[in-house]
Amino acid sequence: MQVGPPETQARDAALSALRERIRAVSAPPLNEPAQLLLDALLAKHPGASALFYGSGASVARAEDPASIIFDFYIIGDSYDALYASGAMKLANRLVPPNVFYFETPSPFGTLRAKYAVLSINHFEKLVSEETFHSYFWARFAQPCRVHGGSAEMTARIETALASAIATFCKRAAGLFDGPFTARELWLAGLGVSYKAELRAEDATRAAKLIESYGDWAVSVTAPALIYAGLDIDVEGAVIRPKQTPPQTARAWRLRGVQGAFLSVLRLLKGTQTFKGGIDYIAWKIKRHSGVDLQITDWERRHPMLGAPGAALRYYRLRAQTNRNA
Repeated sequence: MQVGPPETQARDAALSALRERIRAVSAPPLNEPAQLLLDALLAKHPGASALFYGSGASVARAEDPASIIFDFYIIGDSYDALYASGAMKLANRLVPPNVFYFETPSPFGTLRAKYAVLSINHFEKLVSEETFHSYFWARFAQPCRVHGGSAEMTARIETALASAIATFCKRAAGLFDGPFTARELWLAGLGVSYKAELRAEDATRAAKLIESYGDWAVSVTAPALIYAGLDIDVEGAVIRPKQTPPQTARAWRLRGVQGAFLSVLRLLKGTQTFKGGIDYIAWKIKRHSGVDLQITDWERRHPMLGAPGAALRYYRLRAQTNRNA
């Protein structure tokens, strides 16, 4: 029997609904290539949990698994448990996350993964309203799978993912002056989050993702807004806030400024941990936007020095592509 104020009961029910939806995403078995990578990564980080998301989750069923890079996050009890190096611990705290390249042989050929590392305490903070920039909570508002770790760790990760969805939906709702549908909210929210991260996504990317997620946006948006503390009415597909959500258009513009700085920092830091990182970033940009950076041999040999020039070249090529569109 629930006790407490109606608002508390509503938020508790919303959290339960979100966690149930998150568990449903994780329930089906992984495809064999992803499972092989997951097992190898968890063996490398015993006791940790893994989050599986991104391109590997969405395209592995249709493409040669040896031709793609799978995306994982490793969530550990603490940075002391994850690293022996003090420098790596500090880097992960100051400019999260640390990102690494990983590969393992398999019957499908060499399987490749990009995986990031966070402690559970840091992860909980980064996906919550405590964190201004959208890099983490917009990413983990989207469906991902939770694997490995203890029951206690899984529960904490599920609650953190619910917080990510709630933060994303609340801050996307602030872009609207009136009612909206779940699809409209997610289209707007993903669009501004791409700009805030300087991500090279074309105008159709958000719509394609929402479609690939099935009923995700529809099923999580209303409970997420309630869990975020908003009072809403739901009339069919239309969500009508009973009070105007805090307006966030200016905040999203500020996230774009912050995102430019963070993107350069992460790019420079990633060249120290991610083998072939600058080529990977160029491949990712070309895949999503069609802009071919043509990384030079000098930039490969000197990624720290070459990254700013590659970034400037990208902006010029992107602007040229937009003008010709």
